[in-house]
Amino acid sequence: MNKISSILAIAVLAFVAFGCRSCETIDSSKLDPSEIYQEYTITVADDTTVSAGFRVSGPTGTTIALVAPAKVEYNGGAMSENLRTILSGTYYSAGSSGFAGSHTFVFADSSGRQFKNSIEFDPIKINSNDIILSNSGKSIVIPLSRPLVDGESITAYLRSDAEPPAAPANTGNSNTNASAGPDYSRDLSGTVDNRAQTLSIETDQFRNFIAGKARLYVVLSASRIPTAVGIRGGNISYSIQSPTVTANVTN
Repeated sequence: MNKISSILAIAVLAFVAFGCRSCETIDSSKLDPSEIYQEYTITVADDTTVSAGFRVSGPTGTTIALVAPAKVEYNGGAMSENLRTILSGTYYSAGSSGFAGSHTFVFADSSGRQFKNSIEFDPIKINSNDIILSNSGKSIVIPLSRPLVDGESITAYLRSDAEPPAAPANTGNSNTNASAGPDYSRDLSGTVDNRAQTLSIETDQFRNFIAGKARLYVVLSASRIPTAVGIRGGNISYSIQSPTVTANVTN
């Protein structure tokens, strides 16, 4: 392993050891209810999945297992408990098929106090079934189905239909400077025009992308502070993936 790789490995290990959130779990019955931080996540792609998590004092604190009478419900139903998982500690989950844009979480703490938080959003789509991505100009414009609301951000994802070639065998010479091949996958940032409902992307971002058929979709995301939280606060976030459309990348 060369010096740069060694430094990188040490940095990754340090982040894992010290920079990640706690995965330990404590029962809610052992806590003062005022110490609970609430967090809710909604992810929409082909289907909708949601999660609710509770932590001690803040977003990196020990996860909390809800012990009756403490509980959490989503859209009027009980959520599944995922108790003491290796990577995420304890959290609660639910889901539904297809797109769901209306979400209500009701958390009751051990003192009987209820916190009701709701959020609604519309789907996002690319308003074209076949997009030409030519790098002959400075930028290309992707039509969107709706404008972004305050706090939302968007990223486009381009994936080639072609299979990338197999990686060459390691010759053992770590100093060999092989020429970079074309991109088969790119994440593309851009500028949104809410009035025109478009996303403009500079062509420099995919200038090295392999020519031919590809798939294009966008992901919209946002984070909010819930309206009903205790003194430790909370967070509610969502991510919406658009349906995939066909793109033709030309040089």
